[in-house]
Amino acid sequence: MDTLSPPPKLTHLFTLRCAVDAPMEVGHGPYGRRRCVPIKSGSVQGKYLNGEVVPGGADFITEGTRAGPPEVLQALMEGGPVDPSQYWFHLHVKIETGHEKYKWMNNRVIVGRATRAKGEVAYDAYFLENSP
Repeated sequence: MDTLSPPPKLTHLFTLRCAVDAPMEVGHGPYGRRRCVPIKSGSVQGKYLNGEVVPGGADFITEGTRAGPPEVLQALMEGGPVDPSQYWFHLHVKIETGHEKYKWMNNRVIVGRATRAKGEVAYDAYFLENSP
């Protein structure tokens, strides 16, 4: 089957590393269990974005998919050490900014691959762009 256009390519946007507090239970809603993970500090590094992550933000865990054997997922929920190759953890990242330099990111499709350990989260984020 022919496609309508060439497939998009993934371009690295940034790598994020954050120290986080323990997840806070928000409760169940129409889309399932909700948790909020407060961010303590961190860094963002990449060709298009570099900086320090300051306290005050949080990950509300609304977009992403994590899958793996039940015992691996349980260890992740408990904050235990888990080899990232033992589970699948992909994200859909949404960026919202009014800053002139970065507003082009508002309309990008951004996906990521993440790892999680007790007290920290890290992920590589990529945006889709047209193939040459």
